[in-house]
Amino acid sequence: MKVLIVGAGAVGFNIAKQLSKEGHDISLVDKNPELVQRITEKLDVFVLAGDASFPSVLEAAGIIDAQMVLAVTTSDEVNIVVCILASQYNCKMKIARIRNSELTCKDALLRQSGFCIDHMINPDKIIVDSIIKILETPGATFAVDFPMGDVLLRGFHVPSDAPIAGKRFSELEGIEYTDSFLIVCIQREDEMIIPNVDTEILPDDDIFVLVSRMGLPYFLPMVNRRAGEVRKVIIYRTSRTGLQLAKRLEGSSIDVTLIEPEKDKAEIAAAELENTIVLHGDATEIDLLKEADIGNTNFFIALSDDEETNLLTSLLAKKYGAKKSIVLTNEPGLVPIINQINVDVVVNPRLVTASAILQHVRSGQILSITKLGDSDAEAIELMVEEGSEATKKKLTKVRFPKGSMLGAIIRDGTMLLPKGIPAINPGESVIVFTLPDAIEKVQALFSRRRKGSQ
Repeated sequence: MKVLIVGAGAVGFNIAKQLSKEGHDISLVDKNPELVQRITEKLDVFVLAGDASFPSVLEAAGIIDAQMVLAVTTSDEVNIVVCILASQYNCKMKIARIRNSELTCKDALLRQSGFCIDHMINPDKIIVDSIIKILETPGATFAVDFPMGDVLLRGFHVPSDAPIAGKRFSELEGIEYTDSFLIVCIQREDEMIIPNVDTEILPDDDIFVLVSRMGLPYFLPMVNRRAGEVRKVIIYRTSRTGLQLAKRLEGSSIDVTLIEPEKDKAEIAAAELENTIVLHGDATEIDLLKEADIGNTNFFIALSDDEETNLLTSLLAKKYGAKKSIVLTNEPGLVPIINQINVDVVVNPRLVTASAILQHVRSGQILSITKLGDSDAEAIELMVEEGSEATKKKLTKVRFPKGSMLGAIIRDGTMLLPKGIPAINPGESVIVFTLPDAIEKVQALFSRRRKGSQ
């Protein structure tokens, strides 16, 4: 497929890199000549320096033959204009990154009119949803809900005193309620492991668990005995994400304090928020942290646009009593580095935006795609097609590609773990965990063979 990507920042680069690997014909446009030059040296794609709001630039980049346009610059306005222009060239699919919540909310004018955009991706909303799911799951460091079957994907850090620490997967089978969860992936330092029966769970592993919503309370004590409900959070900075998070949490039982160093922004936030304490000051000031009751804080959440400030304030907050921290970084390359420091959760808007866009790019059977932490591993939810290889055999006879595993089958809205299931039926959905090299083979396993395919 011919795909035109406008915006060569972290989002555009990661999408271009992934889609190029999958054999798509990629063109990339960006206004920054230096950025274009660096990408030319790194990726085997067509890259053009220019302003994509000009039709002549889009034509030079191949808009006439493009089946899909991805507008992912840092400007909402440019992304909207690019999609409008792309519609004039009869491009079938237009996807835009839009951060302004007034443009992406359910009743927004853009949604009502279509406005030449087929899909709008709001990274702030995705980040806020993810943080709230983490706060709602005691001990979690990663959280995604799948759209079908009340299926949850949660990540946990395994402390040394966790009941499952030191156990092999074969030993877990005898534990009660194992039919309601499945540990699908282990991140051990820089290695991502798809486990088998002989794999041992070690202290300090980060595990990813597929669990039914009803089964979650039974799993939580197995990974962390001490994790309790979140009662208080401190949010640093009234960024767009910070303000949205505070507003969402006002309807919960969690006490929220928001710290903002700029006086005018603090006053605006105080006027907009009803049940949130807003403090004017800097989170590097010890007295201010004490005033915010840092010693009784479950989560310190640093959401400024500066990675260094987020990291510094979160480390200081934990030193003075915050139990856990969540740090936002806009640079994907910093995610694994920050994960090695005393930070519990790292969120990256650019990585989640890339994941959200990829599910619209791949074939129609894909229902959702989730990157597992800062790794290349993915959780893919996809529809099982009539005539696919996976439906022609007993499940025990289906050979999954190396580096992948079947996590769950969604049947009649219910999550079923693979153990004991005789076969997969057409029309059901499955959740598969896979490393990059196995993605295409996984999709082929659940797709019917098209005419002309080998």
